[in-house]
Amino acid sequence: MQCVTMNTMATISLRVEDSFVGELEEVEKSWQADRSEVVRRLLARSLQEWKIEHALELLRARKISIGKAASQCGMSLWEMLDIVQAHNVDWTNYSKEEIEKDLNWLKKKR
Repeated sequence: MQCVTMNTMATISLRVEDSFVGELEEVEKSWQADRSEVVRRLLARSLQEWKIEHALELLRARKISIGKAASQCGMSLWEMLDIVQAHNVDWTNYSKEEIEKDLNWLKKKR
């Protein structure tokens, strides 16, 4: 037996400047897609970018863990680590003093 999941869709109406319509038409031609498909794909990209930016803000504020950030963005921990590194975000909650203390302790253990 096969289980099929159906995604429901909602209709959203919005007004845009005429210049946007021209730009959407360019994308439609490039992607060979209709306007609804183009807007859905662009919206999906924008939402993913927002999720990442929001997760990075929360990481900087030390309000979530790296694992939670990855989960909220729908990506693997490794993908999130790459993004965090690319944006130079300190997510470890590890102060310079703590690092020095631990390094000194490790040196004594040798």
